[in-house]
Amino acid sequence: MKMLLISTVSAFFRQRAGTFLVLLGLLFGFLSANEHHAFAVFFLTGTYGMLTLFGLWLIYTVVCVQFLINTWKLPEYTFIFHARTWGTGTRLRRFAGQATGFLQPILYYGAYLLIVAIQDKLLGRLWPVIPFYLILIFLLTAMAEWRIRTPVLYVPVKGNSVVRWPFRRPHSWLFWSVEWLLRERGITLLVGKLGTMLAAAGTMLYYSTGEYDIRMPAVGMSLAYLLNVGLSYELYRWEAEVWLWGRSLPVPVIIRWGRMVAVHMLLLLPETLVVLRSGALSIIEIVQLYTLGLACLIMTHLYFYKKAGLPENAMQVLLFGFVGLTLLILYKIPILLIAIAGLLFSAYAFQKWCKI
Repeated sequence: MKMLLISTVSAFFRQRAGTFLVLLGLLFGFLSANEHHAFAVFFLTGTYGMLTLFGLWLIYTVVCVQFLINTWKLPEYTFIFHARTWGTGTRLRRFAGQATGFLQPILYYGAYLLIVAIQDKLLGRLWPVIPFYLILIFLLTAMAEWRIRTPVLYVPVKGNSVVRWPFRRPHSWLFWSVEWLLRERGITLLVGKLGTMLAAAGTMLYYSTGEYDIRMPAVGMSLAYLLNVGLSYELYRWEAEVWLWGRSLPVPVIIRWGRMVAVHMLLLLPETLVVLRSGALSIIEIVQLYTLGLACLIMTHLYFYKKAGLPENAMQVLLFGFVGLTLLILYKIPILLIAIAGLLFSAYAFQKWCKI
């Protein structure tokens, strides 16, 4: 079972991490909570609501089926056909578990529909969701069983690509770093950004429930931005373990520092768009929070340089650092002053802690 999840389901989400990130940006960056609720109510009460919902879920399932069929054709997946040695019941049960892994986004949205149905007293309208789940799981299970029973014993030769991009692949360290994150750490990127965007949305939701000054979202957004520490560590590993020759290039220290700042600025954009979409803060306040989060994440990244990796007590250091930052914010130290001081210190410490 674990083999199926890692080799197939994880590969699916990893290869399509960019698509899911775009969808997350659309859902959290452009749709407000009221619009999400309106869509859910339409699915539950509209004349063609459930039919539309099933159609959307069916399209996603067909994409999963296409990936499964094409992937199990590849030479490196010949081991998957050893699943025929399992008993029929065991094989179908494990394929059903694999199907559930593919359908995780659908299951999560079903949980959201359940919450909306309870709030709006529409539980009686929710029952078609369960047959939908069963049909889609059966479809994925049946296609996996069909592929196992009809193996492909050849590898089709790919011809020239029909679509050719009109531009060359950029010669940019920033582009290569983001590309590596998408290709090699797609699931980490997807899960990490989902968590930070949810934290940002929760912070702004709580901020809208009362009258608070900027200190409240500053603390909450600092935590949300610091949740990117896992992605920041992956960027450190990319530079320290994968792109080794990059450190030997004759690049000035200030440009290296600028590259580090630029890639982290891109990393923090999705949750910043969530804050911007909420409309609760002004542009100036959002810029202050963004700069503060950038400074916090840059300081954390410098800690990886200093310790040459992730030491055992890293979580304690991050916790004490966040507590200290919270105290500075609560004592009404200007947020922009804290952020600028952090960025200036990072520029000074970078040349000492980054071993080239």
